[in-house]
Amino acid sequence: MIQRLQSVFLFLVAVLGILTFLFPIATYLSDVAYYKFFVCSVRDYSRQPFGDVATQGIQFSKAFTTTLAVLQLIISGLAIFTIFKFRNRILQIRIIYLNIFINVLLVGGIFYYSTILEKQTNIVPEYGAGGIFPLLSIVLLFLANLFIQKDEKLVRSADRLR
Repeated sequence: MIQRLQSVFLFLVAVLGILTFLFPIATYLSDVAYYKFFVCSVRDYSRQPFGDVATQGIQFSKAFTTTLAVLQLIISGLAIFTIFKFRNRILQIRIIYLNIFINVLLVGGIFYYSTILEKQTNIVPEYGAGGIFPLLSIVLLFLANLFIQKDEKLVRSADRLR
């Protein structure tokens, strides 16, 4: 059924995936530069003394974060897809394991790109909510998997009684 507790966890994973696009993963702030690292872009908010947008010589291509954005879209899509596979619990468990693996890749990619940005800008990042949401998604996926396995165990025990 769609109203199961694991469906709520999977829905929250999808919502967190969408929120990850809206909140910055890390902020790089110094006296001369101000960058925000999002899943889909790195934005330069640096200002010159007269208010113009400054070009600090550090250019970030769109391909820099495209892989992170694609991984995040896959995670959200798989979470929604898994909700509607409630009749096949074994498939749900396998998809959740795949989703956890992709989430771990995303977290690794976030910290990899964050260290690249840190080396390029020589600024220590301050991590924001966008960096915490993938970690929360992993926890929610584990919880969903736990409840799906409980349901599967209950169904198998009921099959033995017949």
